[in-house]
Amino acid sequence: MSENARTTYRHGNVREDALAAAHALIAESGYEKLSIRRIADQVGIAHRSLYNHFEDRDALLDAVATEGYEGLAKALKSAETTDSFVSAYTQFALKNPYLYALMTSRPHATMKKKPDLQKAAHLVITEAIRLFSDQSAPTEEKRRSVFKIHMMLHGGLSLYQSGILDMPSDKAFVKELIAMVEEASKPLET
Repeated sequence: MSENARTTYRHGNVREDALAAAHALIAESGYEKLSIRRIADQVGIAHRSLYNHFEDRDALLDAVATEGYEGLAKALKSAETTDSFVSAYTQFALKNPYLYALMTSRPHATMKKKPDLQKAAHLVITEAIRLFSDQSAPTEEKRRSVFKIHMMLHGGLSLYQSGILDMPSDKAFVKELIAMVEEASKPLET
């Protein structure tokens, strides 16, 4: 794109267009090497213009991760059983591997400073609590239940997506993960 074309006034919502471009670029090749300049080129603006909408690259990535968590929460909202939750969560991560990697790369300390990101991640936690914990249980017990499920899902996905865990298909992986979560959700026999 020529410098002249890039510097002309642009109509539309630059923030939304930048986020859409970031999503597309992340889906294509991951977030690790994503640059403000590349996103600006996709949107058709000077890269400096993006700093009017995002403090820096991390702020833009946090905004993409926020939208990712919102999308995951939306996918989980229709889950009526723990099996359908595991399936929806896993399918989201498998369909959006680079977005999922970005979402799970945001440190807790970052989330504490980014209320929108924290709120979006909490939507996923709320859906997990709804299906995986006894609603009358103390808060700490609910937290522990959800933490255990999250570790299993994320750990299983990490192993599978990296190729360490060999399964014949995504469908077989989801089925195995559902069985593991079901087994882990049973009360311990004493």
